[in-house]
Amino acid sequence: MKFKGKVVDGKSMKRFLLTVTILGGISLFTAHSVLLASPPPSSISVELIAGEKVIDAWVVFAKEELEQGLSGVPWLREDEGMLFVLPKKVKTKFHMKGVKIPLTVAYLGGRGKVLKIENMDPKTPERIYEAPDDARFALEMNQGWFRRNGLKTGDRIRRKH
Repeated sequence: MKFKGKVVDGKSMKRFLLTVTILGGISLFTAHSVLLASPPPSSISVELIAGEKVIDAWVVFAKEELEQGLSGVPWLREDEGMLFVLPKKVKTKFHMKGVKIPLTVAYLGGRGKVLKIENMDPKTPERIYEAPDDARFALEMNQGWFRRNGLKTGDRIRRKH
């Protein structure tokens, strides 16, 4: 199957569609901010609600996109991030190789419950950050974003209606 000129295997597409269903029919759109200094890592984005804030998040689920993450992205707007759809039954690990900006990652359960929040430093690209076993998503934002906006473990991040 092809999507936006990319070949997407059935398993990846099925996982993506399941994710959309789980999050309650997230409204997807392909237009992204003209303010970006580089092309977006994904042409799919979603609006999420975290506390009182609306997050504009790129959604990545294909293996290549999961591996690339935010590598090479020079900056993020304040309420912009990347939502990783994590493969099931696989120990997921993150690193900062090729990432230029300090990030904070929130690992989320299947219904958007924040399981763990962790700062990630581009100055230590070899460090490995492990997602909890029950994490279904990881949301990367500018470092300190969750703290500045009062989000903590146990809170929920949901789709925008």
